[in-house]
Amino acid sequence: MDHLFSDMSREDWEFAVLSCLLVAIISLYLTMRNWKRSRIIEDTPTAKLRSAHQGYVEINGKGQFIDDQVIYAPLSNHPCLWYRSQIEQKESVIDNDRKQSRWRIVYKNISGHRFKLMDADSSCYVDPAHAEVNGNEHLVWYGNTEWPTKTLLLESQSPVHGLSNHYRYSESLILPGQSLYILGQFTTASAITQHSERTIMIDLLNEWKKDQADLQQRFDSNRDGTIDQPEWEVARQKARLEAQQIHGQLALEPDVNIIAKPEKNGYPFIISVYSQKQLSQKYQRNALIALTILLLSMGGLLWLIFHKL
Repeated sequence: MDHLFSDMSREDWEFAVLSCLLVAIISLYLTMRNWKRSRIIEDTPTAKLRSAHQGYVEINGKGQFIDDQVIYAPLSNHPCLWYRSQIEQKESVIDNDRKQSRWRIVYKNISGHRFKLMDADSSCYVDPAHAEVNGNEHLVWYGNTEWPTKTLLLESQSPVHGLSNHYRYSESLILPGQSLYILGQFTTASAITQHSERTIMIDLLNEWKKDQADLQQRFDSNRDGTIDQPEWEVARQKARLEAQQIHGQLALEPDVNIIAKPEKNGYPFIISVYSQKQLSQKYQRNALIALTILLLSMGGLLWLIFHKL
């Protein structure tokens, strides 16, 4: 080891020190991040949708489409609740006078479609935007066209197929009917609180203004081709009456429950096909791996500094 260190140039030593320091910083962050997620998962009580409080909650249920509106994964064409899709193209590069192949991302897409979560007797909408998704359905296959011709695959292809094909397609999916664990912000909104009479009236007037011919036909009483102030006041009164009727109808609509990304920073939004226990163990395992790398990188950093002194 001493012989190895004596042959190290100043530039190599500085690079090794900075590398160890960077690895240590990243590992420390990952250790704290994964451990915090494990503690949050274990400390947050599981709630039922019927009795869930407004705020940060943990919910178990089964995923379903909203009103049978099927979502299709763009590459595999599988019906799904959520997808993460990616297409990579194989390209050749010259590195140190050697020809090598690598995969370059040419297409990437993450689902933002809402779906429904059902427990024993209640349901809520799930907005998956910005969620950490943990799934077990992952497909990888290959082809020679930019867009895949093979769809509805049931399992991944061997990496050997990548030797003779120039495109690699991959998709992670959450399938309808899968049991889901969700940790996020639960809110209940009613249509009547989201739309005041005044807002509805303004929307109606703006919609009427788009069709000037119809607007004049309805409210230009003196037929001079323009809507003057008295005539516009009649239109406003008509819109106000219609807005009151619409607002009254909205009061009859049921409340809408939705779980989405928390408003507060530092609180994770997790959608997982794994149970609470499995997910907590996964984050604990990741924290221990990161901690091990942290200790090794710190040991390497101390060794470099000690031998430099």
